[in-house]
Amino acid sequence: MHNIEHKPAQEELASTSEQKGATMTERQKPSRAWRYAIIGGSALLVFAVIIAGLLTFANQKENSSSRLVPTPTIGASTIPTTLARETTLPAPVATPIPALIPPGHNISVTTTNGVAYLSTDDNVAYALRLSNGAMLWRYNIDGAVDQPPLVANGVVYMASFVGQNGPAHIYALRANDGSLLWRYDNNNYSYLSLSTSDSNVVYVSSQNGISALSGNNGTILWHFATKDSGSESPLEVKGVVYYSSFISYGSGTFYALRASDGTPIWHYTGASVFTPIVANGVIYIGPGDGTIAALNASNGHQIWKQTFDANQVQSPHLVNSVLYLTTTKYLLPPSAHSASPLQATTAIGSLLWNTFQNVPAMQTIPQKQGLSSVYAIRASDGRILWHYTMNNGKNSWASWLSVENGVVYASANTDTTGAQGLGDIYALQSSNGTVLWHDKLNRSPGTALLVNDTIYMSTSAGLSDGTVYALRAHDGSLLWDYPILGPVFNPPILDGTTVYIGATDGMVYALRADNGRIVWHYLIQVGG
Repeated sequence: MHNIEHKPAQEELASTSEQKGATMTERQKPSRAWRYAIIGGSALLVFAVIIAGLLTFANQKENSSSRLVPTPTIGASTIPTTLARETTLPAPVATPIPALIPPGHNISVTTTNGVAYLSTDDNVAYALRLSNGAMLWRYNIDGAVDQPPLVANGVVYMASFVGQNGPAHIYALRANDGSLLWRYDNNNYSYLSLSTSDSNVVYVSSQNGISALSGNNGTILWHFATKDSGSESPLEVKGVVYYSSFISYGSGTFYALRASDGTPIWHYTGASVFTPIVANGVIYIGPGDGTIAALNASNGHQIWKQTFDANQVQSPHLVNSVLYLTTTKYLLPPSAHSASPLQATTAIGSLLWNTFQNVPAMQTIPQKQGLSSVYAIRASDGRILWHYTMNNGKNSWASWLSVENGVVYASANTDTTGAQGLGDIYALQSSNGTVLWHDKLNRSPGTALLVNDTIYMSTSAGLSDGTVYALRAHDGSLLWDYPILGPVFNPPILDGTTVYIGATDGMVYALRADNGRIVWHYLIQVGG
């Protein structure tokens, strides 16, 4: 493979301004009356400008929510500092619905055709009526499910796992009554995806390779074996299946396989690739080693590669020939903050949500800090157009990114321990990275949904506190919030005029999209 690194040169922005003037001749001079009118008008204009400036200054002093914020870097130059709206969102004041079970029972939701299909980590799958939350059916499964159900052709597919190193099971349930159609057993934790060219094909990937299963009966159509220790969800585009396996984080192999029979077309080494982007004959991959590369889709040859001062590249989005992404560099905490080098916490499950999608569990891990940035790079050659460092260069872990209508939206967690939950949400001008608005949270932002000029965001704070926020996308102002007695990691789902949330308190919530009021909620039956 051609793994030649290409580092585009940094180019300074050159900005020039021209002073234009004109010298009037005597014949061109206005009459005395007009001159007096112009002078008087100018004086009034200057006076108005002064008054407006004084009012603006007074308003800025009174309103602490507007502050100077850092600006992005373009090449070796910096965009002039601008006055952007910065607001601290209040904590919810409403009383949450009492949690009848302790946090740690996560629910993932998929909605379609008036039904919400639930996957849980409590060995049960559910189907609820969207209009009122009434249970349509439930099915006991073997193992926990931490991925949203996939629904196609009247079939619900789920992948469960038993323990950390136990077997995995793929279930196909009839969507209208929950009856078992077939079950496929695998040795390792598995990812599911559906074929885009054949609606009756299901792809299952794990550390022993990738299999294509018949959606009708679960029989193996083909299998491609690997010897790595991990894998990611396959992606099929135009008859080609792209699949990544890895030995360790940041080191692995990216494969292109023929969808019809699994025959290898090419592979690219040295990358553990999360979901790639395929567009116009080019594949953009963001490996976990702090780089992003563009590959020729026909043969896998590297077109360019860009390396960042980071350990991880997250959330690439391709919009109008520009790639927008976030990066995070892992840092050891200052000695003053690391008297106890080991700390029991669930924070990393939230802080690294883009990487680890499992429900957080109590862990003993080194406490770390991160430095996160938002980048815009040119898709044709990988040249960095601009980048913005979040949280003033202090601790931050990028968690969500979206691009819409010329604006880049990004969030980051800023709480090292995760016990309280702190974070930021930014809106940046996509053309140059200028900050349009900035909201500060006393929660750790997770994933979000951006639709209809509204950001619906899941957040968490410690083990027993979560909140769903709805924000206006154009200015970041708060529309509503809804508190939940348990962390909320799954992205909200908008179906019609209702937002559906699966939380870690074992409940599903249906909220009105316009004001956040509860429509209904459903508590799962823990223990079967």
